[in-house]
Amino acid sequence: MAAHTPTYTLFIHTNRKQLFGAKLGKYSFEQGAGALRTFDVRFIIVEDMPLMQEFVGVEYLVSPEETRTYTFDDLQSFTLARFAPPELSGYQGRAIVIDPDIFALPGTDISELFALDLNGADVACVRRANGRWETSLMVLECAHLTSWKLADILADLKSKRRTKQECMTFYRGERVMEIHSTWNTLDSLQDARILHTTNRLTQPWKTGLPIDFTPKALPKLFGLFPREPIHKLLGKYPTHFRPHPDQAVTDFFFTLTKQALEGGAITEAEIREEIAAKKVREDFFDVLARY
Repeated sequence: MAAHTPTYTLFIHTNRKQLFGAKLGKYSFEQGAGALRTFDVRFIIVEDMPLMQEFVGVEYLVSPEETRTYTFDDLQSFTLARFAPPELSGYQGRAIVIDPDIFALPGTDISELFALDLNGADVACVRRANGRWETSLMVLECAHLTSWKLADILADLKSKRRTKQECMTFYRGERVMEIHSTWNTLDSLQDARILHTTNRLTQPWKTGLPIDFTPKALPKLFGLFPREPIHKLLGKYPTHFRPHPDQAVTDFFFTLTKQALEGGAITEAEIREEIAAKKVREDFFDVLARY
């Protein structure tokens, strides 16, 4: 009898605003695994999800103090979809879900995470110094996560039973195992196997474009007065994407793009469409020519 082959799927949840980054992420993980790759790669595009389409226009709580209305126009409209892979997998097999701004460094094979012994845990991810679980990259034992239903999460948000901050972490008694931070390193190549360009304001492919996300609310002055009007008056409130503070991260990104172009994973025409749609910086090809 032939041995059972486990089902491994890498899900990249995204919206159309971040699809370019997601395509490069897909390329980086496929290259890292090489010809013997044992996993499939699937995009979860929120604009194509009926549940998310129905959620457009719904007012919800980000935190007890902040209310927003869901729209696909926000750069991070995809974040809630990170809890969809177990259901999309029929609650079978093992999945890894990542944000669309996460990339494998050369020599990194994510197959190691698929084969990880979870010791009975339901989820594995990085834990930050402040104790917060980082759900932007998760290893998921799908059969253990039958309570994860996107419809339930959206219903909680719509009824304001839970805030988005609460929904973006674990709250159904999940058993979580910690993995090393090198598997999800934020905005630095130092000691990284996987790079997460988590600061939206400095993503290398966006530099110079007007920002298309809602910045996190600033702490109120004296706990009473909004800081945003003051920052706008002083010219401190961001209006455009800025260069990444670490040139090595920018160099990595454009080198990856050049390799993806040469390998046919993306095309020049695709990039030009992204530029025309103002999803990718206007000087992209000028910068790419340096690599």
